[in-house]
Amino acid sequence: MSTSLAALRISAECDRCKTHLIAPEWSEAINERETVHIWSCPICGNEFQTVDHRAEPILSDAELAEEFLPNLLVA
Repeated sequence: MSTSLAALRISAECDRCKTHLIAPEWSEAINERETVHIWSCPICGNEFQTVDHRAEPILSDAELAEEFLPNLLVA
């Protein structure tokens, strides 16, 4: 897997007052590749949404296990 944890961080900037926001009020997956984030600025009260588009599909549990756990052979 090539995505680092730093690349998964979510942040936004308020369109109105340019305050840096570090966490959305709400996030919801639309489908496997898109997530909507609802933001509310504590400084000016502006509310807006952003959409993240994943370049890589979400791995299934079996794919994750295969990637992170070595194949062990017991003789």
